[in-house]
Amino acid sequence: MISNGAYMGNKAVSNTGPIIHLTEIDLIKSFDIFSLLFVPEEVVRELNRNKIPIPKKINVSKLTAASKNQTKLLTNQYDLDLGEAEAIALTHQEKADYFLTDDLDARNVAITHSIKTRGTIGIISRAFREKIISKETAISKVRELQNKSSLFITQDLINEILGAINNFKR
Repeated sequence: MISNGAYMGNKAVSNTGPIIHLTEIDLIKSFDIFSLLFVPEEVVRELNRNKIPIPKKINVSKLTAASKNQTKLLTNQYDLDLGEAEAIALTHQEKADYFLTDDLDARNVAITHSIKTRGTIGIISRAFREKIISKETAISKVRELQNKSSLFITQDLINEILGAINNFKR
């Protein structure tokens, strides 16, 4: 446990989406819910192409030969983008607890490989529950996610997460 009450004993691997979306709403600090956060080299290239700085919290990892082979299988078998396939392979390589993605296809592939997934909304929600961000910040950032970010999110999902934040008991 750390002083603010958050438990941070876990590792995650992210693809490009959550990093872009949290950058767009200025909420990179919500990644503090993870003790270690990794990205593969392709995600770094994608972030660079989008002119998104690599957050200091993120560790860039090279794929092993076995992980490169798994990446090829994932791209061929599931038609995933290279960044998503590398991130899923890296999740296995690093024995990470979570794969972070907002891409439904990548999420479904990860689930078929017994990998726990979380998206940008889940990261914000957990950051609130672990007292990394306040209730007010969580609510405003979820709204910003819909209005200011490139993430497509339905009003029903916004309403659901805002309800969960408002009803959360400390």
